[in-house]
Amino acid sequence: MQRLIIVCLLVGFPVLAKAQSIAQKADAAMHRVFGEQAVLTKETLPIDPPMRSAVQKRSEEEVGDKVIVHKALKDGKIIGYGIVDDVRGKAQPITYITLFHPDGKIADVEVLVYREPYGGEVAYESFRKQFRGKSSNSQLRVGHDIQNVAGATISSKAITYGAKKIAVLFDELRKAGKL
Repeated sequence: MQRLIIVCLLVGFPVLAKAQSIAQKADAAMHRVFGEQAVLTKETLPIDPPMRSAVQKRSEEEVGDKVIVHKALKDGKIIGYGIVDDVRGKAQPITYITLFHPDGKIADVEVLVYREPYGGEVAYESFRKQFRGKSSNSQLRVGHDIQNVAGATISSKAITYGAKKIAVLFDELRKAGKL
């Protein structure tokens, strides 16, 4: 009987790991980048029409009318931010989080859910590290300052354009005094 329970637990474990929510994955990414001791909070911020227009003009991508901003705090001081977004891959959405230092530079980009059958290599460190230190003022274009992943060109472009959009949105939120 004990063997059966152990086997069930071992077989069921991957299912439980996959069942982790996007919010849990976002929190894990925040802790990985900003430290396990960071206190995490979330705040929903409205994006007014002038800000949406500014983001679209600067990034050539559209944003919605609100955003959930994840914050990492240490000793009551904000040490980092994260914004979760979806971009369209070849046929399915790709859910990712762009993590920022308080100065607006990208700390990391992490894929939270990749739904396509191919191209998941965009979640690898070798692709993600290209975004670190970039900001809304960076070009963030595949083939320029970001190199695509062979066999994952559509996903590479989607993540790159999405990160640019979120970096510009982050910058606009900072300029508006919302962060």
